[in-house]
Amino acid sequence: MTSCLLDLEQQAAELPFEQQRLLISFLQQQLDSGSCINMLEANFTIKPQCPHCHACHIKRHGKPNGRQRYRCHACHKTFMCTINTPFYRMRFLEKWLPYFTCMLDSLPIRKSAKRCNISVKTAFKWRHQFLSLPNKVKAQRLSGIVEIDETLFRYSEKGSRTLSRKAHKRGGDCAGRGRKKGDWVAVLVARDRNKQVFDECLDSADSVTLLGLLENKIAADSVVCSDGFLSYLKMTQDMKVEHKILNASHGRRVKEGVFHIQNVNAYHSRLHLWINTFRGVATKYLPNYLGWFRFFEAHDNPNENSILAMQTQLT
Repeated sequence: MTSCLLDLEQQAAELPFEQQRLLISFLQQQLDSGSCINMLEANFTIKPQCPHCHACHIKRHGKPNGRQRYRCHACHKTFMCTINTPFYRMRFLEKWLPYFTCMLDSLPIRKSAKRCNISVKTAFKWRHQFLSLPNKVKAQRLSGIVEIDETLFRYSEKGSRTLSRKAHKRGGDCAGRGRKKGDWVAVLVARDRNKQVFDECLDSADSVTLLGLLENKIAADSVVCSDGFLSYLKMTQDMKVEHKILNASHGRRVKEGVFHIQNVNAYHSRLHLWINTFRGVATKYLPNYLGWFRFFEAHDNPNENSILAMQTQLT
């Protein structure tokens, strides 16, 4: 093997510059097309375990379509390394990384399908398969100064063939400016100064619901900053944490120079600006888009490898 690599290196060095560039491009394409499976294989070989019975006695069992299959010695079931990941039973291996690039560019479904030369149905399926893990990656512990506020999104049944209400005419919907039930969906966002974010779509914004969501998420010695919403007051009293109330209508935006909710409000602005690029998001898929945006916020320079690492559960 070593002699073959040395011969290949010598032959590559004798190639003209343009042919060297073509060789590099070819090898890079080969690496990209298989890197997803390679990372899953490497992760599996570190700690092989049957996904069905969790036994550790695993052996190789053929390689259909170039992908390694395994067989459990205990339960005799076969499986591949992609089981229990978003890549399970997915086709078009060579188009996964280009699709990640479309996700990094926040392209709509149709543009992603056109760029990757796949159907719109496949592009839609892939998007929500790849967003299933980011949707679950939320801050499990908030500490220090924790800013809490909710933002509103229009209720949408975009893409649904059967509507639960009468269809709105374009540009003339009946969604009001307030919180009329059924017209808007509230999204709770809690963010500390370490940029840890927890968000959740709310069916109800009462103190019991908020307490159930945040009671185990906020450290006992934290300081909660929010507006004057009574549910926040009752929640912090039940949690026995310090609470700073900011009332912007009375000009109280900052207390003691450090307590404010400007960071979480700026997060809301960035979230709305980003979601507006999709020209509306169906409410039932809104949690996936919240996870997608959290991924962007958590990475300074997100790339295909960071998305891949999350999909293969290596992070």
